[in-house]
Amino acid sequence: MKRIIRNIIFFSYVLLSTLGCEETILDKDPINRYSDPIVWSDVNLVEAYLNNVYNNVDYGRSFRGHAYNSNSIFGCEVIMYKGGQSPVYNTGAISADNQGTDFATGIWKRYKQIQQLNIFLEKIDQVSEGYPDTEKAAIKVQTDVLKGEALFLRAYFYTRLCMDYGGVPVLNSPTSLGDNFLDIKRSTFEETVNFIVKDYDEAASLLKLKSGMEMGRATKEAALAYKSRLLLFAASDLTADGNAENELVGYSNPNRVALWTAARDAAKDVIDLGTCNLEDFGAPDLDAVAQNYFNFFKAYDLSSNEVIWGKMNRQDVGRKIYTNRMQGPNGTYNYGNQEPSGNFVDGYQMNDGSDFFDHFEINEEGEYINTSSQFTNKNPYYYREPRFYGTVLYDSALWQPRFSDLADIDPVGIYDRRTRVEKVGGQVVSERFGLDTRQGPIQSWNGGYSGYLTKKFMDDAIVGRYEANKNIHINIRYAEVILNYAEALLELEEEEEAATYINMIRNRAGLPDFTGDIVEALRYERKIELFCEELRWYDIRRWKIIEDVYAEKLYGVDIVELKEDGVTTTKWKKIFGVQADNNFSAKMYWWPIATDEINKAPQLQQNPHY
Repeated sequence: MKRIIRNIIFFSYVLLSTLGCEETILDKDPINRYSDPIVWSDVNLVEAYLNNVYNNVDYGRSFRGHAYNSNSIFGCEVIMYKGGQSPVYNTGAISADNQGTDFATGIWKRYKQIQQLNIFLEKIDQVSEGYPDTEKAAIKVQTDVLKGEALFLRAYFYTRLCMDYGGVPVLNSPTSLGDNFLDIKRSTFEETVNFIVKDYDEAASLLKLKSGMEMGRATKEAALAYKSRLLLFAASDLTADGNAENELVGYSNPNRVALWTAARDAAKDVIDLGTCNLEDFGAPDLDAVAQNYFNFFKAYDLSSNEVIWGKMNRQDVGRKIYTNRMQGPNGTYNYGNQEPSGNFVDGYQMNDGSDFFDHFEINEEGEYINTSSQFTNKNPYYYREPRFYGTVLYDSALWQPRFSDLADIDPVGIYDRRTRVEKVGGQVVSERFGLDTRQGPIQSWNGGYSGYLTKKFMDDAIVGRYEANKNIHINIRYAEVILNYAEALLELEEEEEAATYINMIRNRAGLPDFTGDIVEALRYERKIELFCEELRWYDIRRWKIIEDVYAEKLYGVDIVELKEDGVTTTKWKKIFGVQADNNFSAKMYWWPIATDEINKAPQLQQNPHY
């Protein structure tokens, strides 16, 4: 009862502090809103305060408009709006005044949480002083861990800001109503990175290992892993090749060896903890790998030693997620979002590690033609590497049973994207469109253009039409750290060891060691292994290959099964599914600061080309 009363006091306090709040520069909250002695004299209320900040950690499909994964906003992995139109970013129309409706421009508004954390960090060390001498030491142990969590969360929010905008205003103490925000300026990129790294280091020194923390809270592994992500970004060509347009978006005089060494060592620190490992997906059994890769993302808790930090979800309380409803087929009354493009699907290798287009070609009519002497089936979805089957819903892939209205047509429950035509004597006698197409009988408007859906992150035990998901969302996992380490090694010309770690990911996925160019091998693994895990946009920016990625027009597939005079043939044909072309501009390497924010603080310098 005492704990309930404390929580009522705290959350009433937070509610009162929110009502009537005027959004101003950096979403500042007056310090006196959270300075009541009641909060800072009770470690349970302090923990509740921090839980409120945790609840505002953005993740994947929970915070993008219309429940899209963020990479759909940039069109570099999945198609947005089901291919009916392109986001403003892709078309080059992105601006400080037009950031699109689905980017969740509240990323800049994470300063509200940073303010809360600065208040917390200012007050946390005094909490134990309010307890009797016999309890002070034990309370200090608790508050030190909570302080580590707060430092991690502040670093996390700043990491998001830094990787989107570059250098940003760095605030390490609470703001108050009397502060002058008209003179606030952005810190340089280097200053911002150094500030964040310091927070991660201090957090890591205070936090417990994952095994000693409640699942979902910050851990030592999480602090070190996010430090690895940030330093990999900081060492990259985008910010450290000597060509940064100003000090807000890169280093003015970078020492590449030192930067890559720091990135390498940060990843190695995670590895050396010895508490993380890659899940065994069952290689060399390729079917097992495909199933276990899919199963990994539909887990209901974060206990896997590959999961470094993430969020668990319940169907009955908290912020609900509807991944199945958002990503599932329209023919089962779902919304069909998160479509991988044909460009992405055709990038999956075959199960022997060779490239898809070593065995298939697309002829002048746009038809997929098998030219292989090794893989002879005409179906382009046969013999692909296991992660393809764990990630993508493609035509005829087994998914979920149909509802009664379509069960007679599809008693098995496949993803159905083909048009079935029957001819007799040259005349069409019947034609039926696929149940999950834009011409299908159920919610046709939710059918996509590309012909594919994202299976990854869904749960085949959840009925999306009715149920919320309860599987986890993974913010960062060990596979990323392994690839971070490999990339830093590669940049430091330690190719042999880099190859070992690249192949570690490939072999776990049932693939042989890579052949050919090691840079391409690394980039393939990041693209495929980490598909739709909020990293691709950052990768193509880091590598400065946006021009190449967006030069290729996005396409999909149209499938026609023709039965003519008793003989059945199937053709897979490349079609262009997105209505607007990509239009690269140099400004796309950084996100613009909204005009409204600059109007509030005129000294905030806008990013290049906006």
